Amino acid sequence: MKLKLKVGDICEVRTPAGLAYIQFTHEHEYMGELVRVLPGLYESRPGDFSVLARQKELYFVFTPLRYSIRSKNIEIVSHDNVPEWAKPYPLMRLSWGTDRDGKTLRWKIADASVQWTIADHQRIPVVTELTPEQQKLSIHTLLPHAALVKRLAQGWTPEREEEFRLLSIAEQDAKNENLAKQGHGQGGMAHYLYFRKKAQVEKAGQKLRKLGFEVDVRRGADGETWLALARPGPTKRPADIEGLRDELETLAQELGGEYDGWELAIS
Repeated sequence: MKLKLKVGDICEVRTPAGLAYIQFTHEHEYMGELVRVLPGLYESRPGDFSVLARQKELYFVFTPLRYSIRSKNIEIVSHDNVPEWAKPYPLMRLSWGTDRDGKTLRWKIADASVQWTIADHQRIPVVTELTPEQQKLSIHTLLPHAALVKRLAQGWTPEREEEFRLLSIAEQDAKNENLAKQGHGQGGMAHYLYFRKKAQVEKAGQKLRKLGFEVDVRRGADGETWLALARPGPTKRPADIEGLRDELETLAQELGGEYDGWELAIS
């Protein structure tokens, strides 16, 4: 039975840093539930959500909200009208290529209703330098529940995207260096690509196999998203971690998904 989630529902998210609140605003055909992240982290549940709902959101993000509610990771605690400014689909920016250090070189900007088909990509221009206002635009991505909780607890905002992104890359590079010292090559790495729709993940699987990866396609751990778990196969050309990351991030973005990093494959 499909959960009766209504536009305007306010949900409570438990994080290690306190209680966070999000409001459901849109249902996207391919990306699923879009929510606005309301400001603040709280030690206890606020008494008046109408005041909170009228505040300007920190950003918008896609997340599998229905599943998180069904699994009791998130709770609907109130309902309020979505403010007028948040009723249209918001403008969002999509990373479009990175350098060897992981810094984003280009962006594409469009409202969140876009499905990012080939035709969409052709008509939407590339932006190489963001204005201060564009830096505040939400990032077009699909966040599983655990990733959403991490961002909320860290105080992530779109303006700090590059800061957090480069920090995450540095952490992964340090992990990669340790693995190299232990004698683990790229063949022992498992890469995680998440998608909202089965058709998206199947197309990703096809492309990854053509690139020389061995791919396992299945439901994500949240039961709502789809996972393409990719390991470099014997025919995969050697590449450093930066090259692999850029290759997989680009593929995920083109298909409306998210590359969520890698870990040492456990056999």
